[in-house]
Amino acid sequence: MMMTKSKWRQLASFLLLTTVFALPATAANLTSFTADYIVYRAGDKHGEAQRYLKQNGTEYEFGYSSDISWLVFSDKRSETSHFTIENNQIKPSLYTMKRSGTGPNRHYELHIDQANKQLRVGKKRQLKPLVWQDDILDLISYQLQLSLDLQAGKTEFSYTVLNKNGNPKVYHYKVIAEELLPLPYGNIRTLRIARVEDDADSDKQIYAWVAPDLNYMLVRLWRGEDNVEQFDVQLHKLTLDETH
Repeated sequence: MMMTKSKWRQLASFLLLTTVFALPATAANLTSFTADYIVYRAGDKHGEAQRYLKQNGTEYEFGYSSDISWLVFSDKRSETSHFTIENNQIKPSLYTMKRSGTGPNRHYELHIDQANKQLRVGKKRQLKPLVWQDDILDLISYQLQLSLDLQAGKTEFSYTVLNKNGNPKVYHYKVIAEELLPLPYGNIRTLRIARVEDDADSDKQIYAWVAPDLNYMLVRLWRGEDNVEQFDVQLHKLTLDETH
């Protein structure tokens, strides 16, 4: 099957689920959880995703996995972030990402040495030059930082996030509405959050809905281009560990 340039662009956007905005949030005292999601496109189911948070003493492990298919294409991936928290600020130490499916397999690692203010990348842990910031985050830990900031009453957010190669980029978000949302999980009160693009001419739209009554858990994620839907991720099942 031949793909037009437009369809290739749509597919690329569709598979950016984990790097856009994946916000499985918790309260200021982070609560362990497992959350299952259904991935839709144009009303049809195209896959499933899961996010989890585990705690072991002062150490946390935050993970994501997905299995998505569209036409003849498939994408399976998993991400993990290990971190601690100091003064309500997440301090990541290790980020990994593995991807398989259509196209080449990928494996990325970021080793973040908070004590020595150094970043090493890949399995060989090559030292990467970096203008150090004490609040740097990885591609999924920033999502929990946003949760903590929501708990603190903030409504606008900016984060310096390291991509899979260790290059920093600033992400901007803001709360724009409160909505009652019907989902596979059930009807729930939410806050809608928008990603604010630096490029005023950008045709991308990214919205996430989080539920204050569920420790600011991500319950829906929507992305579009020129207001045409690329994917719609909705919460299906949630288990909270109230012992932490």
